[in-house]
Amino acid sequence: MKAAVFTGEPGLSLQERPCPQAGPGQGLIRVRYAGICGSDLYICSGRNPRVKPPVVPGHEFVGEIVEADSPELKAGDRVAVEPLLACGRCSACRRGAYHVCRELRLLGVQVDGGFAEYVVAPLDRIVKLPDGLSLEHAVLTEPLAVAIHGLRQATLELGDRVVVLGGGPVGILLAQAARLAGARVMVSEVNPHRREVAAQMGFTVIDGGGDPVAEVLALTDGEGADVVYEAAGAEATAAQMAQMTRIKGQIVVVGVYKDLAPVDLLQISFREQTLRGSRVYNYQDFQRAIELLAQGQIDVDRTVTHVFPLDQVQEAMAAAAGDVDGVKVVLQV
Repeated sequence: MKAAVFTGEPGLSLQERPCPQAGPGQGLIRVRYAGICGSDLYICSGRNPRVKPPVVPGHEFVGEIVEADSPELKAGDRVAVEPLLACGRCSACRRGAYHVCRELRLLGVQVDGGFAEYVVAPLDRIVKLPDGLSLEHAVLTEPLAVAIHGLRQATLELGDRVVVLGGGPVGILLAQAARLAGARVMVSEVNPHRREVAAQMGFTVIDGGGDPVAEVLALTDGEGADVVYEAAGAEATAAQMAQMTRIKGQIVVVGVYKDLAPVDLLQISFREQTLRGSRVYNYQDFQRAIELLAQGQIDVDRTVTHVFPLDQVQEAMAAAAGDVDGVKVVLQV
């Protein structure tokens, strides 16, 4: 089979590899689509200490069952894969919080993932897709689950004024989920093309390269937002989030930070704001993502802006890194 492999050198190597074999409690999947995430770019930079090459990246993927050690799955079934591999033994797992397992691993990070024609996954991580949901749309299941989980870390009320900092794939999905929950949503983004996409979706758009704090205050009569979701993982947005949140407001950090970032703790303290983290998702979030996609409540066509064949994985990675104007880049395998 063809596979895009991180060998330890920056970038990916397109290789011919033996097809993996499904063992007891596993399913073999023919991958059809795989999304490219910022974490995949980080892996391919060679700077992620959790990754031991060689490994096939790709934790956002969908496809069809080839064979499975299960009476509930048959060849040809269309599936998504929840890539979280928890230990099941640590205190977090025993409390039911397997998504923050102390030893959490992921398909596509520590174990071969979906940037290949075939992949093996545990049966309890394989989710059968409803008939009305295409694989082209279902590829957004994993990042949408991230957005839904982040959304749920705040107590969101009908009519709340929400700011999403970052209009990338997770940010734009989070904005859509917040609107479905009844919020009035503002999206702050530095990239003009992504601002245009957010505007086309009907969100109030803020130029993240200007003075987003002043703009949010102006749009909220000087009060600040009820909830701010930080989805950029950038030093600038970390510094802004407390300043644009109202007294007793809520801040949720959804973006993944690689380094320490400045946070205005004085504002958080004096305004008695609530600051929460958010990490990946759980089974319920994953299922809700599938439901929203199947119901057509997510604007997939504007979110997925580029699709590349696996043979052009290098071009796809460059596009995801910002070489082209876009939001979500996907591989067709």
